[in-house]
Amino acid sequence: DSPRRATMAAASCVNATARTLSTTSRASTNAHLRKLASPAARVNPAAGSGSRRNTIAMAMTPARVEKSETQWKEELDPTSFQVLRRKGTEPAGTGEYDKFYPDEGHFVCKGCGNPLYSADSKFNSGCGWPAFDKCYKGGVKTETDMTFGMKRIEILCAACDGHLGHVFENEGLTPTMERHCVNSVSVKYVPTPPAEALEEAKVCDDDKPQTNKWGF
Repeated sequence: DSPRRATMAAASCVNATARTLSTTSRASTNAHLRKLASPAARVNPAAGSGSRRNTIAMAMTPARVEKSETQWKEELDPTSFQVLRRKGTEPAGTGEYDKFYPDEGHFVCKGCGNPLYSADSKFNSGCGWPAFDKCYKGGVKTETDMTFGMKRIEILCAACDGHLGHVFENEGLTPTMERHCVNSVSVKYVPTPPAEALEEAKVCDDDKPQTNKWGF
C-alpha cells in the first residue's frame, strides 16, 4: 500500500498545473508576477545591513553536513526522517507551509539549517505542496529521479543531501519557469533574512535540455 500511496502522491504533484487554472490560482500567480516586477522584490537584504540598495548578494558555498542514519533518526521526527533521508512524500494539502505566505524571512533545511528559499520566492501554485520559483544559489542541488515510471528532477539540500521534493519546468507560472515542489516537513521557516545577503537563481541549467511537467 505504501508504494501505491507514493505513486499517487508523485502523480498528484506532476498533475498540479491542471489545478492552477482556477480563478484563485490565476489571481495569485498574477500577484506574484507583480511582486517580482517591483524594485523592492529584487533586493535581498542581509540582517543588520545599512542600505537595502547597496547590499551585494552572493552565491552560497555550504559546508558539508554528514551524519549517520542513527544520528538523523535521533534528531528528526519520524515524518521528516522519512522524507528527508528516505525520499518520502507528505500527503498533498497537509503540510504546515502549503498555504503559508510570509512577507519576509526565509526557509532553511529542517535537517541541517542550510538556507534554501526566500519568502519572496514562495507562491501559490495550487499543487498541494509549498512552491518556490527560485532558490538561494548554491543552496539546492539536483539529481535525476527515474522512480514510478517517470523522469523527474529531484531537488536536495546541497549541504546534507536531504530530499526536498522535485522541480518542474516550463509551466508558465512565474518568470523563472520553475516550480520547486517542496515537502513542508523538509524545511523550516525563519522569520528573519539570512545573516548575509544571498543571490537567488534558478536551479536548472538553461544550457541543458529542459523537461516539462511530464518529464520530457
